[in-house]
Amino acid sequence: MKNDLLKKSNFIFEATLSSYSQIFFTNNKILAFILLMVSFMNWWTGISGLIAVFTAIGLSQLFGYSETLTKNGSYSFNALLVGLGIGTYFSPGLEVVLLIFSGAAIAFFSTVFLIGLFTKYGLPFLSIPFLIGMWVLLLAFPTFSSISLNLETLYPSNMYFKIGGNVLVTIVDGLNAFFTDTGFDTYFLSLGAIFFQFNLLAGVLISIGLLVHSRVNFLLSILGFFIAYWMYSFLGMYSGSLNYTYYGFNFILSTIAIGGYFLIPSRTSFFWSLLLIPVLVITTIGSDRLFSFFELSAFSLPFNVILLGFLYALKIRYDQTKSPILTLVHQKNPETNAYLYDSQPAKKYVAFTTSIRLPFMGKWTVNQAHNGMYTHKGFFSFAWDFIIKDSATDKEFSGDGYVVTDYFCYDKPIIAPALGTVVSVLNNVEDNLIGETNTLQNWGNTVVIKHEEYLYSKMSHLKKDSIKVNVGDVVVEGQAIGKCGNSGRSPYPHLHFQLQSTPTIGAATIFWPISEYLIGNDLKLDFVEKGIPNNQETLSNISTSPILQSAFKWNPGDEFILTITKENNNENIFAIRNEIDIYNQTYLYCIQTKAKLYYVNNGKTFSSVNFLGSKKSALFYFYQSFYKVVLSENSDISVKTKFPVHHLYHFPLLTIQDFLVPFTIFLKGNYLLLYKESEQVFYSSKIELNSNIKGQNNKPLFSAEIVIHKNREINISCKSLEKSKMTLKWENKLYA
Repeated sequence: MKNDLLKKSNFIFEATLSSYSQIFFTNNKILAFILLMVSFMNWWTGISGLIAVFTAIGLSQLFGYSETLTKNGSYSFNALLVGLGIGTYFSPGLEVVLLIFSGAAIAFFSTVFLIGLFTKYGLPFLSIPFLIGMWVLLLAFPTFSSISLNLETLYPSNMYFKIGGNVLVTIVDGLNAFFTDTGFDTYFLSLGAIFFQFNLLAGVLISIGLLVHSRVNFLLSILGFFIAYWMYSFLGMYSGSLNYTYYGFNFILSTIAIGGYFLIPSRTSFFWSLLLIPVLVITTIGSDRLFSFFELSAFSLPFNVILLGFLYALKIRYDQTKSPILTLVHQKNPETNAYLYDSQPAKKYVAFTTSIRLPFMGKWTVNQAHNGMYTHKGFFSFAWDFIIKDSATDKEFSGDGYVVTDYFCYDKPIIAPALGTVVSVLNNVEDNLIGETNTLQNWGNTVVIKHEEYLYSKMSHLKKDSIKVNVGDVVVEGQAIGKCGNSGRSPYPHLHFQLQSTPTIGAATIFWPISEYLIGNDLKLDFVEKGIPNNQETLSNISTSPILQSAFKWNPGDEFILTITKENNNENIFAIRNEIDIYNQTYLYCIQTKAKLYYVNNGKTFSSVNFLGSKKSALFYFYQSFYKVVLSENSDISVKTKFPVHHLYHFPLLTIQDFLVPFTIFLKGNYLLLYKESEQVFYSSKIELNSNIKGQNNKPLFSAEIVIHKNREINISCKSLEKSKMTLKWENKLYA
């Protein structure tokens, strides 16, 4: 009972803190504490905010809604804003407490409704629930004869005196004098206004919290505000009006949202966040005049309107590979988003979330790629033709090549490139004689597979009667669907492969990258995360190693022992558990330190996604050793990729880099994994790997010699820049 009560208390505590920080699109606890403290500069405003938060959290629990969404403040941050607004506008009293409950409930139910509505379009609901709740209450206020306005918030000096006496009043007066007529006085007032604290000290404290949370957001808040400040003067508006309208927070929140949260920080995201400021200024001025007729404030309406319109415009772009890039998974701050995005080897293809693999087994050569010399033009530009070549002679056939059976690719299996449903099949077209083509049945024998809405794959020129699947069949990746032939407009045996947006045989191609394949000859193979195969490149799918597959195949709830032994023979044992969250993200959890290593294992590769928590955990060295592993049986592979620099560098270098993230990432982290050739050709009992991470000027930052045994035990001898040599031993409790 006591444990349940403690667990519930911790849950409410974390949900409450997140309600405050979520207004700045984060769950940073330091910023949350500062914001909580700022809200209590006026005790009644602070209390009102807390009552509203508890109301929203209670309602979410009463309805049994997602604990994760409740814990991160999604259901309650709008209610908090309503509570702060009520506490600011209305004097203390039981009647006002009823208003707080009602306003929080309106914001909560509006949040639930908008989550359902906006999720269909992949859009955030932002602070629209706050606007609904606050406007309803303010419109109803004139009829409440027993409720009076709160005049105390108009006299901040009295409030400072109550909090800290003459000392605090003197400090605040000094700050006011120092920043007067610099524009920063209005900037700080605008920051404070986000939490309904119309005083300079509140803004100063919030700016400090913002700086601690994110250097990018801090920089964006200043740039966005001062461009708007200049725009007011340029348009002939009195910029000092921002001191009493407090609309400056619209410009601060919009630049943070666009430049650092919903977009990966970059020059383009900065450009757009600043370019939209003039639009936001005009919208703010117009909204203010419109709502003045109803004796209401527009509050954050301009921010909501412009941001939602901009995000929707980005989401319906045809080409999602071009900058600015939308943030798919939000990390703790914009810098982390940028570092993780930069470390992706195929970051320009990050929007292509569905993996499409090569539709064959073994090594094939691209005979005609995108925008080919012969047929891949116009609507059919984004297609490939594949053949098989003899690596010794570079020929695609044996003998004279006069008959189809001379060609190495003829009659070879063609496989499904991804999970999907067969939607079109043509299987009765005769194979051509060499040199002849069938232009009447252009595509020959063909299979079209639907993988998701508007994404279909098409394999053409297959052998007559070789197709073994039917319309409606569900196929899995790697399943044989037919054999390579020479039907249709095909003068010699080859496979035509394309992606398209409709199920029709003969539909136009669409641009889509191929995922996780090997490129090269027998001497050297390079791993490609996602790419567009080029003409005459020799490619192959990953042929997996049973030892590697077994070593990295973990089920939810599996437990491991990770032992670290240092040079002084000091040994520490860490208990690791494999878990999965509600977003279907898998991670390794260190029970002692609470560190988490998020990863993806798709059966072909093991990819570390992110590491969170204490780097004192041995799990951090496991993360560095196995940042990217191709589960291949080949020993001639090299895996090269970038390593996230925020896990390699510290203050002051990393802090400087944080400020420069949108413009350049000058810090380096290069990861390399090499496979050693096994001494046993058959029935090998272990696989040996070498991994290393190098920084600026190829400076070694981390190295590891790895042995993975058939019994799933892993031994790692590693060395980092900060630590001396150490050894790690990874054991699955089930097999230990």
